[in-house]
Amino acid sequence: MKFISHPIFFIWFLLVFANAAQADTKSHDAAGQANPAQTAVSPPPQATEPAPQTTPASPRSDENSEAEVVWEWDPYYTDLGINIPLTSKPIPTITSDSETAIYRNLIEGSAIPRYMTLEASIYPMPVLGTYLKKHTPGFYSQGQIGNGGINIFDSITAGFQEPWAVSMFFGNIAKLVRPGETRAGSNMGYTGYLISAGIKHIKNNVLIDDKWYELEWKIKGKLDYPDEKMSWSFRLGGKFNSNPDITDVFYLSIHRSNLDHRAPFLQWLKNSSVDIKVQFSQHGGQIVREEFIIGKKYPVGGKSYSATLDVGFVWESPDEYIGALRNRNKSLLTLLLRPSIEF
Repeated sequence: MKFISHPIFFIWFLLVFANAAQADTKSHDAAGQANPAQTAVSPPPQATEPAPQTTPASPRSDENSEAEVVWEWDPYYTDLGINIPLTSKPIPTITSDSETAIYRNLIEGSAIPRYMTLEASIYPMPVLGTYLKKHTPGFYSQGQIGNGGINIFDSITAGFQEPWAVSMFFGNIAKLVRPGETRAGSNMGYTGYLISAGIKHIKNNVLIDDKWYELEWKIKGKLDYPDEKMSWSFRLGGKFNSNPDITDVFYLSIHRSNLDHRAPFLQWLKNSSVDIKVQFSQHGGQIVREEFIIGKKYPVGGKSYSATLDVGFVWESPDEYIGALRNRNKSLLTLLLRPSIEF
């Protein structure tokens, strides 16, 4: 399917994301004016203007400079990592419920790394897609919907170009706490440089030998409270492949996800997610791949989990591959569908 207007879609999604962030900032500013106690930092700051503070002083027993194991489970992204301090300073704490303030505090002073994180990740659903296509081709073909070229297994597993990865992060880490929160947690924010590598590439749910590595700068974080969960990731980087038939790219990636059990069912800015990734060829600068995903979350009353549904598309230029792997001369548009449960 030929895709013509992708730059317009890209601009439109960025505008939506910017408006969402602006609405969040305004809402927190308004809340701070109505009730300054909600934005106060404990202990209270000396400044008269209520502002989010970074509080590295008086470290508690869980805020020392020891290594810390972190993990995350998801049908599409599961990882296990260890945070290793490079200095004797404790992990600082950012106390705020404003996204803008958290981003600003994470970026400040991030040029000199003070922590290292080693991580191994696997992507279960994409791995399942490659397994089904290789070992049960008859069953896989039954996922074809009509004559439109849509396969339900492609739609459910698309969006990942590798089955697993190992990575090394150098940068700064901060614990994130909202004002008035007393429950202990491991909400973390990261800013810095990431090196990732692997030995396989996924193309149309087929595993291809490729020793690849990525270099990127990112700001990433996750909040996990009983009534609200939020995650975000903003990345700039490049991917380099040893397989000469796979195009080396630079990329821009934006992710933001919010789950709020207190929000009204039809409030679209809450309980939503957006993922945008655009890849440019390192030789020529043309766009070779775009991913656009929007999602909606449906909290279950009285439960700690939520049903989620993400829909979107992956647009692929024929220039994404060359040589033996280039098997078409037209762009390809793949519908993306991701039902899941978020705990």
